[in-house]
Amino acid sequence: MLKSLLQKIGLSKPPVDYTYTPDENHIEILNFWTLQQNKELWFYQYLLHHFSQQLGPQNSLLLSSVFGPKNRIGASKSRIKLFYTGENVVNFPEYTDHCKRLVDLALGFDHLVSEDYQRFPLWILYSFDATADEQEIRRRLDHYTEGNICPDDQKKFASLICRHDKNGLRTILFDALSQVDRVDSAGAYLRNTNDLQEKFQDNKIRFNGHYKFSICPENTNREGYVTEKVFEAIRSNTIPVYWGSNNNPEPDVLNKNAILFYEGPESLPALQKQITALHTDPGLYHEFMQQPRFQPHAAEYVAELFNGFHTKLQKLLQ
Repeated sequence: MLKSLLQKIGLSKPPVDYTYTPDENHIEILNFWTLQQNKELWFYQYLLHHFSQQLGPQNSLLLSSVFGPKNRIGASKSRIKLFYTGENVVNFPEYTDHCKRLVDLALGFDHLVSEDYQRFPLWILYSFDATADEQEIRRRLDHYTEGNICPDDQKKFASLICRHDKNGLRTILFDALSQVDRVDSAGAYLRNTNDLQEKFQDNKIRFNGHYKFSICPENTNREGYVTEKVFEAIRSNTIPVYWGSNNNPEPDVLNKNAILFYEGPESLPALQKQITALHTDPGLYHEFMQQPRFQPHAAEYVAELFNGFHTKLQKLLQ
């Protein structure tokens, strides 16, 4: 009881729940979103593809993230420590510093300039294989949208897939678009259809591809914080209805003209009017869909992020 009291007032630190357990590839994993399938992690695959020969008992590497206590990262005995967050660090106050002074290299979505930091937002992990080079990145972007899922004239109105709505925004958009036509919600929240599970075996891309619009806002708004949501809508060949990253998501990659934005409650009437026009006028919808989804230099930008990560990691492992 005395020890607990001292810990509460900061005079004693609780014991660190940590055991040094690198695997046979000399990679240690802490605080990631998966514990049972570590070898399926994107970064794990990247390390094996690019740096398996440099890793060893004296050159072990830690992969860490935000889903666990920070003191475990500090206690790690791996020679090189890497931290990654695909989450908005505002929701993980312990990690707002990206583990500075605890790790050798941090990666995230923030725009920070530092030798020990590399921007690497979450959508990259969903869009490209860990083995991708610049040629593959370009090929992937050139064929990113799956346009053969459903003809435009056979598409239903709008879809939503989500587990929760902590900030209430998805409900606002669901209700607003429902005043235009039926919105099919296939996730745990507001579910009114089982098609995602029964017809499409949980394949979100195929499901969304049967709709003209996809409601896909981020959970929170922060500059640079862009997840897979808007990219999955683009891949599904539907029009994203988006909010997040100060409504300027990945300006070096995405064409904003091909996305519809929620700008706050006062923007709803204009947004409803625009969506109604696109929904009821096949020619207008076709014209909107013909716009390029990506910026002309998108592949170069993505390749630069890959190269920056590779260069910094290579320097650490040598």
